[in-house]
Amino acid sequence: MSTLESLVAVRISDQVPALQGRVDDIAVFAALVEAGALPEHEVCAFVAPLGLDASAGQSAVNVHTQSFEETIAVIIAVKARGDVKAKKALPTIGQLKDDVMNAVTGWAPNNNVGVFNLRRGRLLSALKGLVVYQLEFALLDQLRIVS
Repeated sequence: MSTLESLVAVRISDQVPALQGRVDDIAVFAALVEAGALPEHEVCAFVAPLGLDASAGQSAVNVHTQSFEETIAVIIAVKARGDVKAKKALPTIGQLKDDVMNAVTGWAPNNNVGVFNLRRGRLLSALKGLVVYQLEFALLDQLRIVS
């Protein structure tokens, strides 16, 4: 069984040529940060679960339904060694941001009720030779429990 994060990672790797084979989970990014290391590749991405938000459920005889949104982050990283003001890295971040948004927004894995919607994007940092940008996407789905 694939996780939502792994399905998104595969989608990005398939749809964004610059990130093909360069999308990992958040544990890899966390290990890099902990070690103070830069990623192996000049450009890469990491997918992280951010949680879910549910609306009020509805119950009827033997059936309970409840909508929820599951949110994931795609963290784009571009090496910027020697690029003190990140002038070379920022256009690359801009292009990758657009490519990832086009790959994920409007797409749904499996048999979900809804599709991914873009929530927001933020520049997280431009320090120590690495520019990091985070995109957040929410996927609408529904619980349907029959007892």
